[in-house]
Amino acid sequence: MYKAFEDYYKDESIKHLVLHDWNGTLVSPPFATEKCRDYSSLMFLEKGQMHYMNLDLPEATSKTNALANVGESLWIVPYAIYDKLGKVVEVKKDEINYFPLDISSKGQYYSIASNGESAFSFPLGYTDESQALYIRDGQVKIIDLEQRGLKLHMGTVWCNDRYFSMPRGDEAGYDKLLSFDGNTIQEYEVPYINKNITRKFTDCIVVGNKLFALPFGETQGMNAVIEFDTVTNNFKAHNLSGIDFAKKYNAGVLLNKTIIALPYGDEHVSDSNLCLKFDTDSGESEQFKINQSFGGKYRFRSGIKYFDEAYFFPAGTPTCPIVVINEQGQITNELHEKNVLFGRPIVFDGYIYVIKVDLTTKTHKLCIYDRNLQIINENIM
Repeated sequence: MYKAFEDYYKDESIKHLVLHDWNGTLVSPPFATEKCRDYSSLMFLEKGQMHYMNLDLPEATSKTNALANVGESLWIVPYAIYDKLGKVVEVKKDEINYFPLDISSKGQYYSIASNGESAFSFPLGYTDESQALYIRDGQVKIIDLEQRGLKLHMGTVWCNDRYFSMPRGDEAGYDKLLSFDGNTIQEYEVPYINKNITRKFTDCIVVGNKLFALPFGETQGMNAVIEFDTVTNNFKAHNLSGIDFAKKYNAGVLLNKTIIALPYGDEHVSDSNLCLKFDTDSGESEQFKINQSFGGKYRFRSGIKYFDEAYFFPAGTPTCPIVVINEQGQITNELHEKNVLFGRPIVFDGYIYVIKVDLTTKTHKLCIYDRNLQIINENIM
């Protein structure tokens, strides 16, 4: 049942996956897998109608994965895991601007965060160059990082006047939480973890002035939620109750003060049947079952809060159901859609919008769900 998402880069023609709310207009940037590397259209949904604008981008696989609003502008940063795509796009209502980047790395910018006045992206990086991006006042600035290594950072968030990213790392030893305050990079060594385990964290969840990082881990041994206070710069570790397993959580949703997270799991072991319910006030946790034990399930930021429940879409995993879970850790709804590849969902105009690719017909559809997972509308893209 397991299939790495990168396998789809070669097997399928996927043009769009990501949706973004650009100040009330729904947009989807070009993703583009190997079979459609030349595709570079930006989709707009305005007043219920879709239209497209071609962007001046070179051929590349997985062109973009991250967008940000800064003022009235939409900014699109490059990802491109196999290619050197050194170009940032600024979209305005009446013009498009391109900013060339003097970088040689691949697969750099997997996520981006914005405070409305600026945006920042810590680098993932399929090569060991480490250059962050800072967007402000209509300009793009490259921030060279001292840290070097493969896939050092995955998720970027904004909290308490700084941008943050927890350590991921494809190589043993990397354990640095990084922050950026608009001028300088700050580095904090994350305690309480085994430095030799790779792929430590993929993201963090902001709760007030605190960050909560759920453990991922290439192997067993990452079995604590790490809390970081952005005021005091102090860490806490909350050991998780229950069974330890590899590649735990990279899809978590905050419901009031409770984080609900669904497992990813190792492709070689069927032991990732356990979801997480974590209380950010008390640090207490419990596991509950999802009845899906194979590896490679719910992926990065594939869950969203909607009507006070967590809705998880199996982004990149057609064999999994859409799952709805309440704050008590109870599964309240499930929906199986056969042979469909979902993108990341977004709440827009009061409903859940998501792109789904039919792996049989190869069609892309923009699909709208209500809180009961009933399809309100779907249109071919």
